[in-house]
Amino acid sequence: MITTMNRAFLLLTVAVLSVDAAVAFLHPQVLLKASKVGVSEKMEIFKSAQPTSTILEAHHRREFLSALVGSSVLPQYANGIMTDETLSFATPSLDSSYTQQSPAGSVSSANSSVAAAAPTDEITFTITKTELQNMKGGFGLELGEVEFRTNFRVVVKSVTPNSLAERIGVQKGWIVVSVNGADGERTDASGVATYFSRAVKSVLNDPDGSDEAKMTLTFRDPSVFRSNLNNLTSNEQVSTKVAPAGDTTQRYADGTLRPGATVTEQQDQVVSVSQLIAPTMCKRKATTDDLLEISYIGTVQDTGAIFDGSAVKINGEAVPGRGNDISIFFVLGKQPFGQFPPGWDVGLESMCVGERRRIIIPPVLGYGSVGVPRRGIPPNATLQYDITLVSLNGLATP
Repeated sequence: MITTMNRAFLLLTVAVLSVDAAVAFLHPQVLLKASKVGVSEKMEIFKSAQPTSTILEAHHRREFLSALVGSSVLPQYANGIMTDETLSFATPSLDSSYTQQSPAGSVSSANSSVAAAAPTDEITFTITKTELQNMKGGFGLELGEVEFRTNFRVVVKSVTPNSLAERIGVQKGWIVVSVNGADGERTDASGVATYFSRAVKSVLNDPDGSDEAKMTLTFRDPSVFRSNLNNLTSNEQVSTKVAPAGDTTQRYADGTLRPGATVTEQQDQVVSVSQLIAPTMCKRKATTDDLLEISYIGTVQDTGAIFDGSAVKINGEAVPGRGNDISIFFVLGKQPFGQFPPGWDVGLESMCVGERRRIIIPPVLGYGSVGVPRRGIPPNATLQYDITLVSLNGLATP
């Protein structure tokens, strides 16, 4: 239901901002001037302002709209305090899965900085100088690339029979993570081949028996993370790296910055999943295309502040459109982009009815370097979701 306040905001937005570009191209000086005059004069300034080449960011648009229509008609949930109302919304007839809470002691402490977990699906090999000297016909790897939009990963396309790679156990389909410390996830197949050639030459030129007379190769086996999720227990945490640390600046192919870009970096982006409450029994596990009903609460890991949940209030008021529901529904692996956190598709795989999991979402799968300040999510925030699977394809039975 649209409240009177929201309806007024909507009408003003349509009337005044029917052409969004008119606001997008207003010069900052116009905003400054508009903030110091009356409402009628604000309208005249808006009508007379000439577009410029300066594109204002979203917060500039909001400032202008605030100055134009007044803060009384803007949404009042900015910087509001969100509370978990799962227990107060519940009724005695509800199954206990709907009101399941995280065990005491499992909630992240506020104002604590939590380091990203180490990936549990990586395999590292150490190869000695002697092994390299005795290999015949090369190492025995054929590399390829897998692309997704603007990202790609270098993968093992094939392993030559009777080669050194086969003998130490490298498998087809593995992702190259690093070669002697050089990041294999920020280059292409040719780059990894160059890293490998340099590493081999370096080892062969080092004195026998020295610490440098060996090379390390690290791979990621995608099947390990899926297998770990399928066999998840309350005594373990499984993790996988979805993006490597390093420069994330938007650049052209020649390395120059794109217009408006600034130099940015990120830490390793790791998704972690742990089991908070085990199911009493499980005959069927969630997989892609299943309809999941879940109850959840989302918090900022560093601060412990609640920013989302299936049953929440903001500043003590119910969220419009929620109807005091305790759970939500979505299709695993098929949700529209942006509707739900993409980390859910990763972390809820193989989940059982009655099970509660904790999913740690890195910034790259959350709200990135911008964050959502009005919801208490700072830039580069790691998010934590505690989620219970209430029903699977409409059935609340295990």
